[in-house]
Amino acid sequence: MIIESLEIRNFRNIKNSIFEPNNKINIIYGENANGKTSFIESIYTVSNLKSFRTLNTSEAINIESNIATVDCFFKNNNSKQNLKLDIRKTTKVYTKNNKKIKIDDYLWSLFSIVFMPDDIFLINGSPSKKRDLIDKAIFYTDKKYINILKNYYKIVANKNINLKNNKLSEIENWNALIAKYSSIIVSIRNNYIDRINLILKNNLNNFKYNYEITKSTPLSESDLYEFYIQDLKRNIDKEIKYKYSIIGAHRQNIDFNIDNKKLKIFGSQGQKRSFILLFRSSQIIDFENIHGFVPILLLDDMASELDDLNQNIFFKILNDFPGQIFITTTDKKLFSNSDNIKHFCVEDGKIKSFY
Repeated sequence: MIIESLEIRNFRNIKNSIFEPNNKINIIYGENANGKTSFIESIYTVSNLKSFRTLNTSEAINIESNIATVDCFFKNNNSKQNLKLDIRKTTKVYTKNNKKIKIDDYLWSLFSIVFMPDDIFLINGSPSKKRDLIDKAIFYTDKKYINILKNYYKIVANKNINLKNNKLSEIENWNALIAKYSSIIVSIRNNYIDRINLILKNNLNNFKYNYEITKSTPLSESDLYEFYIQDLKRNIDKEIKYKYSIIGAHRQNIDFNIDNKKLKIFGSQGQKRSFILLFRSSQIIDFENIHGFVPILLLDDMASELDDLNQNIFFKILNDFPGQIFITTTDKKLFSNSDNIKHFCVEDGKIKSFY
């Protein structure tokens, strides 16, 4: 999966630009506020139909225009394809090979995974943020998972309405559905976490610390159903008192460890950044194991956050990566001595190659 060219119009401060990247590693250099992140954001947005910088995609439209366009030409298994996205104030128009298609099919056309320095805040964040990290990773490997999750949260919302309004006659039925969906969701999460932990242990051992993702309720799907049925029964009085659901997949505890200790408590900032890097790397390896190819990797100003030792390890991981990589940086000399790297400079929303 290789992007051959990208045509960007009126996307943030990029007025009109054609970007023809290298098949391997692409370093996008630029001072702050010149638009380097906008280039990788455009890749992520055209492939995921959403931005990693804002919840409202229309905010990416240049202030002097009413529409932003990203036209992406890429190759997958020697088949040349095209995705085009027009972002308007109130809607998005997307096509594949000049044809409108279902959103699920579009989203499974070009895969891109982004790493940002702000990802480290997930480690110290709420349990919901950690579940969200795992759930979003699973979306890349299980096409049905997003609909399972959506249905589950609708069930929880309906149960909460009944609890809030003290309508308790249907609670048992809602609990049965919560137990059913929770057993499915938690089983999928646990399976994914087990796969990632195995990759962290066997494939990514260059870092001198042992990282691991921990999870509550490490049971089989059939055992999970009975576990949740009993747990819901035990906590029914609490739920009636609090008037919201406190048992289910939406409360599963997921955490990150370093050398069998909680990363958020005992890990340094550098160790937390290393964990996020290793998690994304593991995610990509797992993706390749499932799909047989690797996604596009987007790294926003990540290398500057690592010390010299970890930066060298990081470069080795990138150099061994079989797919295409885009890295933004303010360091003009970053990885300047490698043959399989193409360097670009961004200034005032315009991009050109150098070296």
